[in-house]
Amino acid sequence: MKKRALLVATSFALLGLASLPAYGQESEEARAAQPAQPAQPAQPAPPAEVPVAERFNGTWRYSGTNAHGQQLIRHAIDQTVAPMNFIVRGIAAGRLEGKNQLVRRIEIAVGSGNARIVFDGNRTYRTALGEWRSHTFSGESINVQIRERGGSLVQLFRSDSGTRRSVYRLLPNGNMRLEVTVQSSSLPGDLSYQLVYRR
Repeated sequence: MKKRALLVATSFALLGLASLPAYGQESEEARAAQPAQPAQPAQPAPPAEVPVAERFNGTWRYSGTNAHGQQLIRHAIDQTVAPMNFIVRGIAAGRLEGKNQLVRRIEIAVGSGNARIVFDGNRTYRTALGEWRSHTFSGESINVQIRERGGSLVQLFRSDSGTRRSVYRLLPNGNMRLEVTVQSSSLPGDLSYQLVYRR
């Protein structure tokens, strides 16, 4: 009698275990009782990153006064010509100053593989990125190339008298620094100076 009672109790216990959900799963009743989850809205695609060269687009103005900017250039010229003979030093300085006037406003437009840089609204350089193009100003012909390199915009000038390299760099504060290097066989060394512009 006791064995029979024990078998009956064991059977009920096994039946109870069989009705429990497996670990990590829900019973059919529990799933049916839960409300349906609303569909999640589609996430918008992240905005396309602006190409490096196009980050320079806009109108930039020299951040200081005209007198201060020209003084910086004149100081760099004086340092460059200092080793020259005093007879030719003044002539060289005058020519360099005439070729390196302060640019107060720079307009940059880059897009679709082309670039346009305008100095003070009256001197325009236009070319395909990475390609050389001839420009003529005041009877002087120069070849110009504009390219993007290492996060900077580089403008190269070549003429019979020498070369000029203008590097435009974006600064963390949103300003732009123009780094100019002039090279010529007539000079004892490079002429270099930097100017800061803001939009």
